[in-house]
Amino acid sequence: MKYLDFRYKFVCLCAAALFSVFFSGNFSVYADTVDVYVKAQMQERHIPGAAVAVVKNGKIIKTAGYGLASVEFGVPATPETVFEIGSVSKQITAAAIMLLVEDGKINLDEKISKYLPNTPDAWKNVSVRNLLTHTSGIKSYSSLDGFELNRRLKREDFIKALAPHPLDFETGTNYTYSNSGYSLLGYIIESVSGKSYWDFTRERIFKPLGMTKTGDRDPKYIIKNRATGYERQNGQLVGRDYDLTDVFSAGAIVSTVEDLAKWDTALRSDALLKKESKTQMWTPVLFSDGKPYPYGFGFRISEIRGHRLIAHSGQTAGFGASVSRFIDDDLTVIVLTNLGEIGMGTLLANGIARIYLPDISLRAMKEQKDADAKLTGLFRNVLSAYLENKLDADLFTERTFRNLTTERAEQNAKRIASFGATKNLVPVGSEIGVNAKTFRYVTETPKRIFLWRLTVNDEGKITEMTLEEEE
Repeated sequence: MKYLDFRYKFVCLCAAALFSVFFSGNFSVYADTVDVYVKAQMQERHIPGAAVAVVKNGKIIKTAGYGLASVEFGVPATPETVFEIGSVSKQITAAAIMLLVEDGKINLDEKISKYLPNTPDAWKNVSVRNLLTHTSGIKSYSSLDGFELNRRLKREDFIKALAPHPLDFETGTNYTYSNSGYSLLGYIIESVSGKSYWDFTRERIFKPLGMTKTGDRDPKYIIKNRATGYERQNGQLVGRDYDLTDVFSAGAIVSTVEDLAKWDTALRSDALLKKESKTQMWTPVLFSDGKPYPYGFGFRISEIRGHRLIAHSGQTAGFGASVSRFIDDDLTVIVLTNLGEIGMGTLLANGIARIYLPDISLRAMKEQKDADAKLTGLFRNVLSAYLENKLDADLFTERTFRNLTTERAEQNAKRIASFGATKNLVPVGSEIGVNAKTFRYVTETPKRIFLWRLTVNDEGKITEMTLEEEE
């Protein structure tokens, strides 16, 4: 992509100039740049508060809090502020399962009916491994009524509430992100260990690792330094809706960037889990037809411009989180925020990572020469319509169209449009999935570069249009 070449070369020259600083162990230049970047993003995106930790070569080289943990009381966010981490919790639940595997109490390929009584017949082929990798087909309760926190469902009631819903697909043949699966894993932990999920994780993970500020988000608990969660409506900051879904072991953990740095340290050694266990957790799942999918046990396994990444984001009402581990670079970026914008934690984490790893810049991406010209044209038209608030519902699945026309989505489109007209649109990658194809495009405006993800199903309907990165 010629239009990216000059600026990419400039970025690399800057990186080279800082090379000696970086490897001498003096990270102050990078740390200051992180502050500038995070503050600018918070101002642009109206983020009330955030906390960041950066770990390099096993050492914490940056921790900081920004903005406010409580807007009402003017309490500043610090590295000790406690945030909800949402689905980052899944890797901790997966680790708890692997501890029990190492204890000889769980077999990953055993059917879950062995550990959970009264499961429906439709789940008869679902194994523990299927739950860990989102390949069970069990419908996620995220879009269903009846799973609110105030109901405080017990295991039997939870299974009974899910049982009437048919599987989304035949177990093992596909991937669909399912909070239900990770809640069932929590119940398996309780069934096998004889302890509550919270007692088990406290005794086997949090306490041994010194994660003293990590635990259950339940609002009934008084948690020192707990941040308040916020959303944006009609361009204004509002308190989050407290009619919360009970995400339990799928996403109900609160923590700090300092505690999550300890978690990262544990994963770098064999202090918590054996090497063999971690290898399984970080291996892409194989569908029943042998095709791989980039998800392990509570971790997404991917690559950004040649840099291997093991990561997961988290989202709950009022909060966003991300833990990104660039394993070959021995770099981990942890971000926690108290704004419930989808993908906010990951966006900030990617931006911080680019400061330390300049060659993961979007400007380094190569044009895909054999791209589908028809679909590139489709995306060009759809993106233009999105930015003008003129989307054609017939081009999308019902759910995707609904997601792209919410007030929040329209505000985001307005923000993107404010950077100016799209000057260039370049296809940079594609992948064939089960019953769908995914395409990625880099678009450039006078002030910003974006990476988009577009997924089209076999019927030609757009099932996803996501802004993955921007810089």
